[in-house]
Amino acid sequence: MVVDTRPGFYRKFGTLPSRDRIEKLFDTYKNVLQADTLYLQDNESVFGHIFISFLSLYAYTKIEMALKKADLLDKQSPKDILLELSKVYLIQLNDCNIISEVPKKLERMDEKMGLELFPKNRS
Repeated sequence: MVVDTRPGFYRKFGTLPSRDRIEKLFDTYKNVLQADTLYLQDNESVFGHIFISFLSLYAYTKIEMALKKADLLDKQSPKDILLELSKVYLIQLNDCNIISEVPKKLERMDEKMGLELFPKNRS
């Protein structure tokens, strides 16, 4: 790796901080989302897999930012929130959408993070 030692180089271009963030996101992509192994045959499947993995990483980082903003990142991880969210279902009956029971823990986390994921009237 070539390092430029001129004064103000990193301040001007922000190379190291942005590179560190990208490496951490790539690590999350590989390890947490387990999206690094591809057993796909054609290009369309590979592109679809990468696109869905990108959307997953985007959602993961949005949850991480909401936890950080609410000062809850030391108590909960984005993976914990995703696990709790996986317990909630949207049921479609005729023309009506019904949200299954939302755990109290998830309701409290939603309020603290200010996401307003679940409507108050669930009838």
